[in-house]
Amino acid sequence: MQTIKTALLRTLSLFIVWWALTEGDSSGAVFGAVVSLLVALVSIRLFPPGTYAVRPGSYRLRILGVLSFTGHFVGNSVIAGVDVARRLLLPRLPVDPGSLTLTTRLPEGSPRWLLANALSLMPGTLSVNLIDDQLELHCLDQRMPVTAFVRQTEARIAAMYGITPPDDSGAQS
Repeated sequence: MQTIKTALLRTLSLFIVWWALTEGDSSGAVFGAVVSLLVALVSIRLFPPGTYAVRPGSYRLRILGVLSFTGHFVGNSVIAGVDVARRLLLPRLPVDPGSLTLTTRLPEGSPRWLLANALSLMPGTLSVNLIDDQLELHCLDQRMPVTAFVRQTEARIAAMYGITPPDDSGAQS
């Protein structure tokens, strides 16, 4: 029964990817469904359900957490991009660059690296260094609530990986 559920889930997941890649064009839906089913069956043959284990230090992604983080990332990237553009186009708007060192609450490995890289991709912040749990950031305006923003991003990443970071502020200047 587990194999059938896994096959259906994998087939559906692959078909959704197929549908997105074809931009919802229904002319290839039957072909996409057949290919999705075949690929799912091959994947079950190669990776049977329950035969793989999560290694210590590795994390399983939570789909709702991924969606939440993606929305947070895209939304804040747009908002921050508009803010940076306004500061460049309107010189009267304040710019007070500086650096900030925070103690990240995320565990070592993928969660920390994702945090550092996500912050570098968002306008107004740049990850300068990540050593152990110390994250050094450059920010466009020190008066902005950078620490609060980093904590929000950490919380989204933690939810994505299904982990709970300790509740400490960890801010240093």
